[in-house]
Amino acid sequence: MHLMLIGCEWAGKRTLGVEISRWWSEQTGGEFHPPPGIHFHDHYTLPHVVHAEGHNDHKDLSESQILSLNPGLLEHFQRFQTAYHFSSGFVNGPDHWNIDWYYADAVFGPFYWGFGGPGEYADRRQMARHHDEEVMEMMPDTVLVLVKTSADVIQNRMAEGKSPFPDRHAGTLFKAEDAEFILGRFQEEFDNSLIKNKITIDTTDVTVDESLQEFISKVDPYLTDEDRERMSATAQ
Repeated sequence: MHLMLIGCEWAGKRTLGVEISRWWSEQTGGEFHPPPGIHFHDHYTLPHVVHAEGHNDHKDLSESQILSLNPGLLEHFQRFQTAYHFSSGFVNGPDHWNIDWYYADAVFGPFYWGFGGPGEYADRRQMARHHDEEVMEMMPDTVLVLVKTSADVIQNRMAEGKSPFPDRHAGTLFKAEDAEFILGRFQEEFDNSLIKNKITIDTTDVTVDESLQEFISKVDPYLTDEDRERMSATAQ
C-alpha cells in the first residue's frame, strides 16, 4: 500500500498512523512497532529529520543541530529527503507510508524554515505539484489522507500536552497561534493535489478508534489486488 498522511501538528496524524499500522499488521501478518516507533516515514518536519527507529546513535545530536543550518542548506537537505523516497526501494516495496513527505516543505518551508516561498528559488508549492505528478506516474495507487480538526481543538490539545509522541511535539517551530493558518495551508495543498485517491479524516469530535474505522471504510475502495491478496493470505 502507498499511503501518505498529511496535516497540521496536533491534528492526530501520528496517533492515527499508529492505529493504521496496528490494523495493517493484523491484516497482513506484518510486524507492529508501538510508539515511539511507527511504520510511517515521519522525518520531514524540522528538526525531526531522523527516522524514529534505527538511528539512536545520532538522533538527538542531529536534531539539535539541524536548525543551525542556513535556509539554503536546509532546502538542499529537504530536497534530498524528498528525492530519496522516490527511489526504487521505496516505490517498489510492499508498503511505502509517509507522514507529510514533500507537503511538509510546501506548508512549513516558507513559514518557518526560510525557503521555498512563492516565486522564490525552489518554490515548494510548485515543487509539490511536480512531485504529485511523479507519485501518479510511479505509485498511482497512492492514497492521500488529510487529517484535520479545528484550530480550537489544536490549541486545547497543545495546552493539555497529551500525545503518544511528546518528544516529537516539543522541538517543532509550530505555535498554537498559527493553527488556523497551518490548517488552511494543508487544506489548500490537499485540494490542489494531483493525487487522485483522497480521504479526509476529521478528528474533532471522535475517538481514535472511530477515526481508524472511518479510515478503514474510506480506504477500502482504493486497496489494490495485491493488498487484498496479502490480507486474504493472512486470513487463511
